[in-house]
Amino acid sequence: MKAGKITEPQCKRSVLKWLPHRPDLVAQGAGIGVDYSILQTNTSEKSVLAMATVSLPTYESEKYAFWKALNRLEASGAKPCAIFAGIFLPARGGEDRIRTLTQRLTKLCDRYEIGYAGGHTELIESLRAPVITITAYGSPENDRSLLYHPTGKSDREQDLVMIGQAAMETSMMILSDHYEELHTRYSSTYLDHARELLKDLSMHDVYSALHQAEIPVSYIHNLSTGGVYAGLWELGEACRCGIQVELKQIPILQETIEVCEYYDINPYMTYSGGSALIVTDSGDDLADYLKKHDIYARKVGQTTTGNDRIVCSDDSKSYLTPPKGDDSYKLYGI
Repeated sequence: MKAGKITEPQCKRSVLKWLPHRPDLVAQGAGIGVDYSILQTNTSEKSVLAMATVSLPTYESEKYAFWKALNRLEASGAKPCAIFAGIFLPARGGEDRIRTLTQRLTKLCDRYEIGYAGGHTELIESLRAPVITITAYGSPENDRSLLYHPTGKSDREQDLVMIGQAAMETSMMILSDHYEELHTRYSSTYLDHARELLKDLSMHDVYSALHQAEIPVSYIHNLSTGGVYAGLWELGEACRCGIQVELKQIPILQETIEVCEYYDINPYMTYSGGSALIVTDSGDDLADYLKKHDIYARKVGQTTTGNDRIVCSDDSKSYLTPPKGDDSYKLYGI
């Protein structure tokens, strides 16, 4: 098998197929395009869990895992309460590395006013890079919470809105890990400006605004591994729908285009944390509402009642297929 995130068929036949069905305990469990689980703690209360792992040899990998887990949790409509951290480090790193990583995670928890409940830390001789797993725990804030998940195949078309920019996460990693190399081509002013634009992948303000909106939202899906194209496919699987998207409408920073081009990475097929796809009946209204809250959003297409998932570019069409990892793997030797 290839290294990296397993493919959708592998996940379906070797993971999801074998999970026990216990609706009395797990109100919503794992699935393609479903990034959080809802636990039925008693007859009237629910809890929400979301987990994320980062195993790339990238600087401050813990912050990417932290943002990913919290974004997944908050997409459900739940309020994060605490995290647990599984920290596996190469043995050569020593105790100083453990202390520094823990301090950085603690600062992130303080920043977002959540608890650091504990976890597990281990040094492993054979690891070539840190493996950081963050599990976020939360609870519904109000009666409107936990509404943003697929409920079955729809018999009508809806709008697709994208929040954020394509390939933000990969751009952030590259700017941190390969700054000096990029500096041979781009000025420090240009690179520092790009860094400023990409300094935070948290969706907290986005979801706070969304959950207060009067505009109905059917489904929220955070983008991550495999980028926009993978997210669109996973959305189609979760909602059991077709998709038609205009490539030119997918938001992306010019800085991201240039950085990805330098390393021959397709910006639509690589890590896009800090961005999300929204299914709604009123895409233009939702985009306008979010812009009033200083949140960049754009209608990029619509769901369809068929099965095809299509990206249109001028007069041509391309058909999405199940994602196979991430295009930035080659940069990190995966």
